[in-house]
Amino acid sequence: MATYQTTYGNAPQKGLHGQIASEEKSNKISRTVENAAGIKFGQPAQRGLADHGVAPYAAGGKFLGIAVLTPTVLPGATQVDGYAQFITGAFLTSGQMYVRAGGAVADGDAVYYNPVTNAYVNAAGTGIVGPIPDCFFDTSGGNGDIVEISLKHRSA
Repeated sequence: MATYQTTYGNAPQKGLHGQIASEEKSNKISRTVENAAGIKFGQPAQRGLADHGVAPYAAGGKFLGIAVLTPTVLPGATQVDGYAQFITGAFLTSGQMYVRAGGAVADGDAVYYNPVTNAYVNAAGTGIVGPIPDCFFDTSGGNGDIVEISLKHRSA
């Protein structure tokens, strides 16, 4: 028989990358992933080429939303940390989300995304995508910390 958890850390984990932080006022839409590599949970996305399609956000693209973490087992999916190609995923267009910081960030900073590390930063740089339109850090943190971003709800 399996044993129950008997030890706990001093502080529970704040959240997970791509997890909805609160439902105070949020909107999510469903879109079909077009690109072969898929879209990771917590990754920003843009309008795809097909009707209701979505692709990873890139410079010059039309920002659509951020991929929402889901515990659902996706049939036939080989990518375990996101939505695989041709899977219909959920994308946050407005609301609060937990993400991993890729460096020191502060409440009110603009939000940029580093596709190499799948983390969010507060400044442009080589390979960095953004700024994410109408998106700001809602909490402060350091490299690797789980922080909260606000999409279309706050201003600097």
